Amino acid sequence: MSTIDAKPLTPTERELAALDCDRVLVGFQFKPSPLEIGRLTVTIRNHGARLHAEVEAISPRGRTLRSNAAQRDWRDLLARGPEPIPLGAWAYLRALARTVRAFLEVLDAPNSKKNRVS
Repeated sequence: MSTIDAKPLTPTERELAALDCDRVLVGFQFKPSPLEIGRLTVTIRNHGARLHAEVEAISPRGRTLRSNAAQRDWRDLLARGPEPIPLGAWAYLRALARTVRAFLEVLDAPNSKKNRVS
C-alpha cells in the first residue's frame, strides 16, 4: 500500500468519506460495475488508512471496544484482501466501507477528541 498522508481528515473530507460509504453500502440491485468497484476500493482504502491513523492517535485509555474492533477489522481486511469468488470484490469493498463508517463514528464520539495523543 502506498504511503498515506497521516494528517487528520478535514470535516469536508470526512463528509466525502461518509458519502463514499453510502455509495458502496447499497442493495444488490444498485451494485456498482466491476470497474467502479475497483475505483471505489482504492478510494475507501485511502479514506480508511487516514482514519485508521486518527483512531491510532486516541490514547489507550480513551479507546473503546468499538475502536479496538474497528482497528482489528481494518488490519484483517487489509491482510486478507477480497475472496476469489463471484461478488468477492464487492463483499470486500462493503466490509471496508463498514469499517470506515465505524472509524468515523468512533472519531465523532464526544470523548474521542479529548483523548487524542498530541
